[in-house]
Parts: sequence; C-alpha cells; structure tokens
Amino acid sequence: MKNSVPGQFHGIRAEIISHQVWESPANALIITLPQPSSILSSREGSKTIKAVCNCYLPESTWGSLHDHPDNWEAYLKAVLSEVNLSSEETTALSTGVNMEGLAWQEEAFDDLWVLAFVTAGVSTNAMRVGRDKASAIERDGLFEKIGTINTILLTSVRLDLTAQAASFITITEAKNIALQELDVRSCYSPKLQATGTGTDQIIVVSGSGDKCTYVGGHTKIGELMAKAVTSATILAIKKHLGMAG
Repeated sequence: MKNSVPGQFHGIRAEIISHQVWESPANALIITLPQPSSILSSREGSKTIKAVCNCYLPESTWGSLHDHPDNWEAYLKAVLSEVNLSSEETTALSTGVNMEGLAWQEEAFDDLWVLAFVTAGVSTNAMRVGRDKASAIERDGLFEKIGTINTILLTSVRLDLTAQAASFITITEAKNIALQELDVRSCYSPKLQATGTGTDQIIVVSGSGDKCTYVGGHTKIGELMAKAVTSATILAIKKHLGMAG
C-alpha cells in the first residue's frame, strides 16, 4: 500500500509505504531522487544513491533486529523491492516513530531551496549529551533502538563532502533550537534541557545546482537549512507528543 505524503518537490517524490514486518504493521518514508546524488549519512557515510528511506520499526521487531543484525538487510531488501530499488542504490535510517508523525518543511530564496523531513521521538530517551550517563555500548554494531530524531535534508545546491560534513553542525544547532523552544527535558535529568535523544541520525543530500562550500549560519543556504530543520523538528516533536493541532 502506498500513500503519497507531500508529493513532488523539484522532481523529488516522497511517499509512505505501509507493510508488515514479521506480522507487525510498519511503514517507511521513501524519497526518490530525480537523478543519482551524493549524500552523507551518519549511519552509512558517503554514498551516491537514488533514494533515501526512513523506516519505522515497531517495538515488537526490535528484539529480532537486535539479536540478528542480518534481519535488517533482509527487511530493507523486502521494502525496497516494492519500489524497484536495491540497498546498494539507497541509504536508510530506522526509527521507532511511526511515519504518521513525519513532518516536513521547505525554505526557499530566489533559486535556492532546502527541504527537511523529520521524525522525532523524545518521550523515552531525550538526554543532555555529556551530562547524562550513557545507557548503551556498541558491541558488534548492535544497540537498542528506543526513540530518535531523524533528519533528512535535501538542497538545490551542490555540496562536496566537506560542505556536507559542515552542514551537520548547522542541522544539529537547528535541532537544538527546536528542543529549546519546546522546552524538551532530559528523560534522565528532568532539570536539564535535552540536546537530542542519544541516537539521532542525519542524512544530507547534495543537489545539482551551483556549488556551495560554506553552509554556516552566516550564509543564505545555512539560514535556509536551519529554518527548515527547526520548523520541521518542532512540528515532528509536537506530533509525537500529541500537541499538533
């Protein structure tokens, strides 16, 4: 079953695919690009891809994925086959947040544009990084999946690897503005302002327009990135917490 989420943006198609994962209902955001594009992912590093996915995995599936990491590849292959894609040409994130909580925001100025897609789960493991104690350790690439803020950012401009890496700073600062404006508190130290969830993930997709080497707050593209991410994150958190009206 396919549901178009926002539809078409600058040749980019976004849709939600509803499916079953080991007899549990799940869904995934599939963003199909008009041409192969360079990306930087906090999960997979640098790749050239045709599509980006954000996959909602319900709690009933977490044990199977945690104990058998090969199940993630099998799951992803099955989902992507529904849209005629392979894992080699796709980059994917996972979350415990249903795609019904997806938020998106576009910001534009002249021929520049930025599009942010965000899901945000902050009710179980929001934390203040460096102040709250760690609750997990990586062993053979395995972690528990609880809540997370996933940010997918697409832009009209061409970003090399350095600019993509620098954009993570702007995106993270913008995410923190959203957490501050909604006064999201650490689940572990409620007197402290949360800075994220401890499992937050980012994907930045380069466009094919003019090359941009600087993406900080002093630049117009950096301003657009920050506005889009902050607005989308605020709405995603409100949806997650049932505050969106």
